[in-house]
Amino acid sequence: MNVGAILLAAGSARRMGADKLMADLGGRPLALHAFEALLAAGFDRPIVAVAPGGAVGALLADRARLVPVADHALGMGHSLAAAVAAVPGDWTAALIGLADMPFVRPATLRALAAASASHAIVRPVFDGTPGHPVAWGRDHFPALAGLRGDKGGRDILARSPPVPFACDDPGVTIDVDTPEALAAARARFL
Repeated sequence: MNVGAILLAAGSARRMGADKLMADLGGRPLALHAFEALLAAGFDRPIVAVAPGGAVGALLADRARLVPVADHALGMGHSLAAAVAAVPGDWTAALIGLADMPFVRPATLRALAAASASHAIVRPVFDGTPGHPVAWGRDHFPALAGLRGDKGGRDILARSPPVPFACDDPGVTIDVDTPEALAAARARFL
């Protein structure tokens, strides 16, 4: 089984009012935390969906396979579709994570990858709450590649319920998508 990693980092940060992925968190850009967790988990050169010409792409250029998403402002579905279209033919599954989730542990990423199968969707669950990243078997790549708009994989998950993966990692539920969430994330580093 060959499981790869995709990181979605092309969002327009409408709720933040600025490029949240470059916001300082513990002395490093927010997006770097999620990306480096993938590297620490053993994913070599993850695919990263980025806004063309954006700072995140420049930050990760030497260590990632960048996929510039020209229509990223139209929603996460466009970023997912572009990233999945760039997946190599030998991947049996893809762990799809969000760059604004800085606290997911590398051990959790490794365990999710190990739990994935070519036909399954595996979603982490912490204390009863579903989280991210989600491991998608290759059978679901065509549906992901056809996504548009801002729903992401939500409709696919409704049609094909994921296998829950219970974990002890609260990071799978911590999404930094508002100024208040960024302040709370920064408080974790104090």
